[in-house]
Amino acid sequence: MVSDSVRRAVVQCLMARMLRAALVLSLLGMLPACHRHAISTVPGAPGDPVLSIIGDPESESGATWTLVGRLGGRRVDLEGILLKPRGRGPFPAVVLSHGAGGNAARYGGGLGGVMRTWGLVCIAVNYTHASGVPIGAPGGSLQQGASPANVLRAHAAVTVLARLRYVDTRRVAAHGHSMGAFVTTAFASAYPDDVRVASHTSGGVLLDALHKEEMPLPSVEEARRIRAPYQWHHGLLDYAVPFLLDRRLDAVLTAPHEGYLYPRFRHAEVAADPLVLSRIRAWYTTHGLFDAVVAATSGSMPPAARAREDAPVP
Repeated sequence: MVSDSVRRAVVQCLMARMLRAALVLSLLGMLPACHRHAISTVPGAPGDPVLSIIGDPESESGATWTLVGRLGGRRVDLEGILLKPRGRGPFPAVVLSHGAGGNAARYGGGLGGVMRTWGLVCIAVNYTHASGVPIGAPGGSLQQGASPANVLRAHAAVTVLARLRYVDTRRVAAHGHSMGAFVTTAFASAYPDDVRVASHTSGGVLLDALHKEEMPLPSVEEARRIRAPYQWHHGLLDYAVPFLLDRRLDAVLTAPHEGYLYPRFRHAEVAADPLVLSRIRAWYTTHGLFDAVVAATSGSMPPAARAREDAPVP
């Protein structure tokens, strides 16, 4: 007969082996996850903010990036999303700007998943009007839309792109929806050398007589300073941002531009409609975003302004 002490020793030995096996399996299972979420610090010049990228930008969900330090004399503490096509590049890129209540991951991840198939590196940053994420710096929750704080954030996204060897910064587009459209307009105005071509859905400008500094909308004066070719899209059934704001933008732009009104679209419907996206892609193509040869010969300067022909209304 086997004594109780021997049985206990056998059981303890078996349990120890099982625990070791479970531990090894769990560690092996964690390795892919650790690899997927590896953190890399991207080199920069002395004094540049620290740029960290978490994850793989070629993966389906993309990577998260953070930028912490000082930029243009202001403190930055920013987070966003980054998606890239497979390959070494250099690729053109687009800065995607989310609306109120959204954030970089939701808007940039969704629309970026589409635009990445066009061959674009897609980057988005959380703005002061973001929801469900830390707001960071610069700016606070009262400085929404086209505020200087958000314009600097959009520019910061371009500085991130400039530190990635696979991005051609001569070919960077800007696109946004709603509050992000306001950011896009102000960003293209404030940093003309950052933006080769621009577009938005559900945006526009406010008359200077009505415009106040604390308002989230860009001004007519800002729109007139834009040099990049600009395309806008707006639904006639948009009760959040009236289409007349984009009509006003269209009337004051001096850069090459065109606009489309959609009789059946509400505020959110215009943001990801296939027809809208196909027109944006065609606009980018027309203005050299996908042509490295054009970028090499023309530099960062967009084409000269030309008169706009009325775009067809669907």
